[in-house]
Amino acid sequence: MFVELKKVYSEMEAQILVTHLSDENIEAIIDKDDAGGMHPHLQATIGVFILVKEEDLEKAKAIIEVETENLSSWSCKNCGEVHEGQFSVCWNCGESKV
Repeated sequence: MFVELKKVYSEMEAQILVTHLSDENIEAIIDKDDAGGMHPHLQATIGVFILVKEEDLEKAKAIIEVETENLSSWSCKNCGEVHEGQFSVCWNCGESKV
């Protein structure tokens, strides 16, 4: 039986998280109601759901938590420029995120 793991607001974000779960051998599916793609704006209002098997829920939550932290915005320790989480190097001064 599949249960809800997380609600996000774009299919792209959901697909990224599902791919990370798949890399950890966790089966996950995306559930969305956007009228078969005819009304993609519904993803932003209703949401897109990531579902996993009930027995994988706790492990999946831990993986998603790490992935979500990695996507959080960050400030460069050298120049203070704020970046989106997917970037690992400051565009302004070249300083590494870590």
